[in-house]
Amino acid sequence: MVASSYTDEQLCAVWTKCLEELKNEVSSAEFESFIKPIVLEDIVDNTAYFTVPGEFYLDQIEKKYHAIIKRIIMDCTKNYLTLQFYDKEKFPKVRESALKASNFDSHLNKQYTFDSFIVGNSNRMACAAAVAIADSPGNAYNPFFIYGQSGLGKTHLMHAIGNKILENDPTKKVLYVTSETFTNEFVDAITHKTNEEFRNKYRNIDVLLIDDIQFLSKMERTQEEFFYTFNALYEAKHQIVISCDSPISKLEVLEDRLRTRFAWGLIADVQAPDYETKVAILNRKAEEKALEVENEVLDYIASYTGDNIRELEGVINHLSIALHQGQEININLAKEALKHISDDSLHEISEGVIIDSVSRYFGISVEDLLSKKRTKELVLPRQIAMYLCRTLLDMSFPNIGKAFNGKDHSTVMYAVEQVSGQVETNPELRKTMDELKKYINSGVLR
Repeated sequence: MVASSYTDEQLCAVWTKCLEELKNEVSSAEFESFIKPIVLEDIVDNTAYFTVPGEFYLDQIEKKYHAIIKRIIMDCTKNYLTLQFYDKEKFPKVRESALKASNFDSHLNKQYTFDSFIVGNSNRMACAAAVAIADSPGNAYNPFFIYGQSGLGKTHLMHAIGNKILENDPTKKVLYVTSETFTNEFVDAITHKTNEEFRNKYRNIDVLLIDDIQFLSKMERTQEEFFYTFNALYEAKHQIVISCDSPISKLEVLEDRLRTRFAWGLIADVQAPDYETKVAILNRKAEEKALEVENEVLDYIASYTGDNIRELEGVINHLSIALHQGQEININLAKEALKHISDDSLHEISEGVIIDSVSRYFGISVEDLLSKKRTKELVLPRQIAMYLCRTLLDMSFPNIGKAFNGKDHSTVMYAVEQVSGQVETNPELRKTMDELKKYINSGVLR
């Protein structure tokens, strides 16, 4: 347990204030029997540690009073806290173990949590499994093998597992490493004849999170060492989480005995995010930077970025810097940011490209799309084309009207409003719009 940010006097003051509030929440008998014997021992890293007289108290408090105490102490401290209750007799050992664990460098990024991970159709199963593992390490899905292309959130999930485990139990020894780090440390151990220290480090931890396992494919001796490390941890029921950029079946150079063991637990993939997930990620990243970004700008970025989530963060960073330089966040600024991120995937978009793309997508002629005909087959595609000219090109209503054979600007406004409203409530139209934007961006019908 790392050093507390609270002095003994502050802890006493906080708990005294909490007790005054708790008197109003429970009966006098409950207060005297169960609440008054509780001692607030420490508050460290957003976790409050309490001791109680025995196991019976632990059970009663977890069942009946945990939520009330959590609400009141969070109100008193003005901080979000996790609560841990311990038998008073056992707490000194817990504190000692936590201190030792706190001196162990887990190499975890504290920013990568489940709260900051955006869940979508592309990663729902992997995230659900990760949460289950964090709540019951070594029991639920061990080992956990997660795969997918670079930049889709595998590393974020691994750190989230580690951070949640330590939040639940700070005495755990959790270690995140890349396979490259594992290899380098193993080579260094051979060079300096410190193999025993290396093995003690890796075989005496509670949770091993090893990233990019595919890089072990050409390292025969490292594979052998990892095989024995894996066996030692697995037999001790210690959690193992492995990430890879491809499924197990594609790891042809990896030893069969390793591939077989990787499949013992659960295998889950993380796929490319869909349009809705990308927008949600952009919204979260913008909130983290305290940026106010209009929906049409987020919509544009989501439509013209690739599958890599790091690209989305890069665009938001660009917008943030530009804002601090006095620039306005709009579609033109988003276009500039995208050129820095993925210049190869962008090409010049014009109203002509949009009109031609919509016509081909719906299987109608450009002449009919621009005509005055108001048949059911033409009205929606025409409105969609106008909406895309507005949202993707930021064209004025009069200029869109000119592009559509002199349509009145009020007609254009109505069309844009109609589509904008339906996109929010109609999943089919949202899917159509997503496909159209990809089509317009690539120039190839998918």
